[in-house]
Amino acid sequence: MTSPQNGGKPPDIEHGLDHLKAAKHDLTLAHQAEHRAEDEIRKAEHEIEGALAHHETEIIVNSRPREIPGKIAGFEQVVQLAFPGGTADQNTVYSMTYRHAAAHPHAGELGPGGKVKVRKGTVFNVTRTVRS
Repeated sequence: MTSPQNGGKPPDIEHGLDHLKAAKHDLTLAHQAEHRAEDEIRKAEHEIEGALAHHETEIIVNSRPREIPGKIAGFEQVVQLAFPGGTADQNTVYSMTYRHAAAHPHAGELGPGGKVKVRKGTVFNVTRTVRS
């Protein structure tokens, strides 16, 4: 049965269209809320990473405990901890392995310019080879 009040649509269709309109509105609101939540998560993660960057992390370099600022260790930084004052020249080559890192994989080799996410107790073994 149709009526002029609902534009000539049967009442069941009108009722279904109202539900569809309400559901679409709810879905739009949910998507907006999801985007806001994702933005908040990104901001919180950035704040936490920034706060952690100001803390020292104890790592082990060639069996000796050392502290670095933050949670990221770079190849050159660790070389300086292993061989303080050592200079890089064409005749000196450094190689490095690590294990128990916070990064995935937890173990591996690190080369010049490389960085790895560390946690307390990450172990680095650094060797120096002098070419003759």
